[in-house]
Amino acid sequence: SSHHPAPCHATPCHPLSTIRGATSAAPSISSCGSPTDIFKHVSMAVSPDPVERGTPFTITVTGDLGTDLTSGTVSWDIDAKVSVFGHSVVDKASKQSSPFTLTPGARAGPSKLVVGPITLPGEVPGSADISGKVIVADGTGAQVACVALEFHLVLGQANTAPLPEALGAPQGVTSCGKSGDHMQGVTFGTVGGVTTVSGTLDEDVSEMSFHAALELHTGIFPVPISLSVPVSYSPGLQKGDVMAKVGPTQGASESDGAIPTVTGDITWTDANKQEIACISVGPSADSTIVV
Repeated sequence: SSHHPAPCHATPCHPLSTIRGATSAAPSISSCGSPTDIFKHVSMAVSPDPVERGTPFTITVTGDLGTDLTSGTVSWDIDAKVSVFGHSVVDKASKQSSPFTLTPGARAGPSKLVVGPITLPGEVPGSADISGKVIVADGTGAQVACVALEFHLVLGQANTAPLPEALGAPQGVTSCGKSGDHMQGVTFGTVGGVTTVSGTLDEDVSEMSFHAALELHTGIFPVPISLSVPVSYSPGLQKGDVMAKVGPTQGASESDGAIPTVTGDITWTDANKQEIACISVGPSADSTIVV
């Protein structure tokens, strides 16, 4: 007697459904907030999604902030895996939280943040996978927002290159600002696990860009990284004293990979391409880098 396959009523057994399932991945960024969140009517998106190598992408976040946000806590439960030149340089699971204080803070009302378009540098072969949740609460502990991350980036074709033995030396941050910068009196400092950044803006800023001219030390020769990130923020940053305090961080973090050393400058400019501030990233004065 001839064998007849059992009738298939379930969608998953259609061969095309397997293909569809493979392509309908979770969005790279989305809101995991609740109706009681202080940040309401939230929209979070990456375009295009998923992010494709060599294609510029833009992150857009909009919503209505119910009250001014001047202090609170950021909590995260994140898995991050980053490989460069075929070597794992970050393999980290973090479930941590950190208090923060902002002056003058984020103002209540309609808010819109646009980051991009960003073109990832093609000269750094590798990949990055970042998944998990980030929750922001205010000073009373009430939830402001929840962000779900499912970022999967291919930076470039992976070619194996030798990695140095000494990686992840402490990073020092100093100001490379100039006398004509729009932010003056810039100070950085970390005391007792609390990092404080402060300065005085002489203009309102809502359209800005960040320009990174860095070197990634992952082998015998440093890899240059050049990256420009335009940012638009409404209602914007107000002229006057600006201060951010973050820390101390609490919770568990497990890492299987050492973070490579990064050196270079990051410049912050306004809509007129005038410099607001500049920071230099490099090894701490008391650390020795072997590359």
